[in-house]
Amino acid sequence: MSIHKTEAFIIKTVPFRSSSLIVTCFTKQFGKVRGIAKGVHREREIRQAGYELFNRVEIVFYEKKRSDLHLITEAEILDSHDAMRNRLEGIAYASYFCELADELTEIHDPHPKLFDLLKAGFHFLPVISPGILTPLFEIQLVREMGWIPFLDSCLGCGMKPLEKGFFSIRHGAIFCEKCRSKDPAAQLLGPPVLLTLRAYSQEDFETCLRMNQSRHGINQIGILTSQFLNYRLGKVLKSRKFLESIKPALK
Repeated sequence: MSIHKTEAFIIKTVPFRSSSLIVTCFTKQFGKVRGIAKGVHREREIRQAGYELFNRVEIVFYEKKRSDLHLITEAEILDSHDAMRNRLEGIAYASYFCELADELTEIHDPHPKLFDLLKAGFHFLPVISPGILTPLFEIQLVREMGWIPFLDSCLGCGMKPLEKGFFSIRHGAIFCEKCRSKDPAAQLLGPPVLLTLRAYSQEDFETCLRMNQSRHGINQIGILTSQFLNYRLGKVLKSRKFLESIKPALK
């Protein structure tokens, strides 16, 4: 049984028996790790606090060779993201980010860039509109997972450069005017939106945040990325459904 210490985000917890938790962490070094934190409800409150959702912590876990469910013995808080927790909106979007990370990754499949993406997302949620932040988070997440849409040229004929195109959710690519019949449901993307999508899929997170974007363009990108993820996942995530249910109250 190997012992490891690593930085991690708490992305999911499930009660286990009367006093323990099954904790899903996304670690910088090992990717997604699941483990049992025993007796946390019987111990001092300070130990329970380490396993709160969204915490960035330093965990110690004992790796079991014959199981993906390890033993987590310590979770020292590095950042509890208190500013993000102060509003329902922050909690709701952070929950969505966590569920996306959980759904799109496998156990023990390291993605250090995804760890950094969660870190940036949680850092900026209290100060930047989630309507701007979320599409960027989604696109950079699918880029890291190898799902990034094909935006360089027309999927049908290969024509490029394309100043505008028709984005196909089903194909995860764009078509030119002549090839748009390959997917009648493909949605028109004007030059500003297509440029922004290409930048989001290529540039780093903070560079993209500094870009000037219209509200209409960001809204269109947000709808597209949400539809694309729903299609690829084959479902709408619970946290996404909750977000849609509270949006009228947040306006």
